[in-house]
Amino acid sequence: MNNEITSKKLVRGVFESADLPRLPFIPWIFTHAARLEQIPVQRIFNDPTQYVKCLQNTRKLYGYDTIASSFDPSLEMEICGCPINLRGDYEVPAISPRPDFNFGYLNDVDVEGASKTGRFGTVIESLRRINMVSGPSLALAAVVSGPLTITAGLTGRALVEDFTEKPEETMKTVEATAVFLLKVVQIYCQLQLDIIVIVDRLMAVLPTAYLSWLKSTLSPIINNIRFYNSYSVLLPGESLPEKLTGLVALGFDGVIAPGIDLNTWNRLKGGQSCILGKAIPSNLLASNKEELQGYLEILLKAGIERGTFLTTDWEVPPDTPPENIHLIMNMISQG
Repeated sequence: MNNEITSKKLVRGVFESADLPRLPFIPWIFTHAARLEQIPVQRIFNDPTQYVKCLQNTRKLYGYDTIASSFDPSLEMEICGCPINLRGDYEVPAISPRPDFNFGYLNDVDVEGASKTGRFGTVIESLRRINMVSGPSLALAAVVSGPLTITAGLTGRALVEDFTEKPEETMKTVEATAVFLLKVVQIYCQLQLDIIVIVDRLMAVLPTAYLSWLKSTLSPIINNIRFYNSYSVLLPGESLPEKLTGLVALGFDGVIAPGIDLNTWNRLKGGQSCILGKAIPSNLLASNKEELQGYLEILLKAGIERGTFLTTDWEVPPDTPPENIHLIMNMISQG
């Protein structure tokens, strides 16, 4: 195997179960990058040049294998018309939910127009620029919120409780959100990215009875991603092993899970085609170096395993010590 294999080939090779020289590392880094550059998040969102510089410099510093867009659930909700509330310099904005939100309005949202202005426009333009410069050698990913998270965020309601109290109405609202999300995902797919990451903690706690319905709701989104030769990855945050079988059945090309070895994963997925993102808990990234190293020694003891990549179970915290990320890269480089 050529030791000079590009990060892009490493990442895409994982999804093709190729024999690779090392484990790819795909972390979710944005606010940490802003902090390293000492540029407030709001300024980065106002200027594609700063956005590009921030992500490129951080990737150059560490050498990981994918540049990912901002980890920011407020972005999709802002497109839907919800006002945002600015917070600290290295925090993404919060959303002001609207309990009376009219989901019929989502049909009229001009997603194409939104992709050319404001914060969403900055993200799209920045990814386009990075792809022009680094796309042939570096994998790129877009991070988007899933339909359950967006629906709950728009109204501020406890969505899982709503499935119990008013299931038909709740399913219709999520379906409307999924149609909107498909338009957002298509904008990203047109940039010819490698991975579209769907971030949705609520999928891991959704009652099992609704998983078949959720699969059919997500199917147009996942099929659209594949149409553009990209890969779909589900990031559900921490989830119980018994929930993973249901999450795999949703049809994503990959699912991220902490604390799962490949043998357990193969048993849980039952022959379905889905790769494993072996996740480092994000709270561990900001811990002391010795604790992180001990965790990594256990996580990586199996060596390079086909159909797996290394990642984080959530966004890398902004105050993560740089030496901890360097440690991860050094350990996977040693194989």
